[in-house]
Amino acid sequence: MRPTVRTYLVDDDGNRVFGPGPAELLRRIREHGSLRAASISMNMAYTKALALVRNAERGLGAPLTRRAVGGVGGGGSTPTPEADALLAAYERWTASVEAAAQAQFAVAFAKGAAGSAAAWAAPVAADDADDGDLLAARRVGACVLAAGRATRFGSNKLVAPLLGEPVLARTLAGVPAGLPMVVASNSAQVDELVDARGIDLVRPSGPGQGDSVAALAAYAEEAGWDACVFLPGDQPLVEQGSVRSLLAVAAARPEACVRLSWRGRLASPALFPALLFGRLSRLSDDVGGSAVLSDDVPRVGVEATWPWELWDVDTPDDLGRVREIMEAGLGRGSSA
Repeated sequence: MRPTVRTYLVDDDGNRVFGPGPAELLRRIREHGSLRAASISMNMAYTKALALVRNAERGLGAPLTRRAVGGVGGGGSTPTPEADALLAAYERWTASVEAAAQAQFAVAFAKGAAGSAAAWAAPVAADDADDGDLLAARRVGACVLAAGRATRFGSNKLVAPLLGEPVLARTLAGVPAGLPMVVASNSAQVDELVDARGIDLVRPSGPGQGDSVAALAAYAEEAGWDACVFLPGDQPLVEQGSVRSLLAVAAARPEACVRLSWRGRLASPALFPALLFGRLSRLSDDVGGSAVLSDDVPRVGVEATWPWELWDVDTPDDLGRVREIMEAGLGRGSSA
């Protein structure tokens, strides 16, 4: 059992203006390049998606999307700067509210509390799982993607400082002890950081995500792993407990692709079974691992403990909001 919190912005009359639905639409407009494509990805009618956006715009008094001219599809839409600022503020506020709710829930429903609260026994947390048992059952490794172009960041984001440690170092610290690791790199700076930790390196044949996935999958196949967890190097807030949860679910579902999720939306890290290594090793360019998931491969989501575990660092602003979480004492490694 765990608490669930939904946060909304309302107008002076108490009418909802902005909340989880419009927030997810803005994220998907940014991802897919149009409101129509975003609504399709959410299995939502276009008219409903448009109404959500227009209602939010009226309540907030600012445009949230703007037309994008040209492109393969002849145009689309993107979030406005006002929308980006709103979404960032909403996510910070929601994260802090959820963290406070989680803390108060732990107190209110603690084992041994007064009255009948002792009956509300919390499930065993992933952090309490025995790493030795998880690792002994199957040979699983962690494949870290650290060879991206980082064009939106302006420099090598993986070595950018994050409370005294490079972003990539924070990400590597999210891998449970005892789990073998390999890193795909095309940077001397990343090589130096990884070499200092005694972690193996592979060199992708090209700069695309597919090139990195292919090189890592070939390594995993050669190493005889039963599965591997693909972890983007720019996700510094992934919890070790979440990685253990992926391992535990994969042990029960060895044929499945198991992915970290938040409120049902599948994301990264993602665990792929060995039966897909051959397909993964043939990827190239910017084709991601999802391209090899045929209908016969089950997809299983594992809910993250915190929403920010799924955040990646694409821009300096992204790094800033990750830093805010850590400085608030909410993210893993904040006391390191």
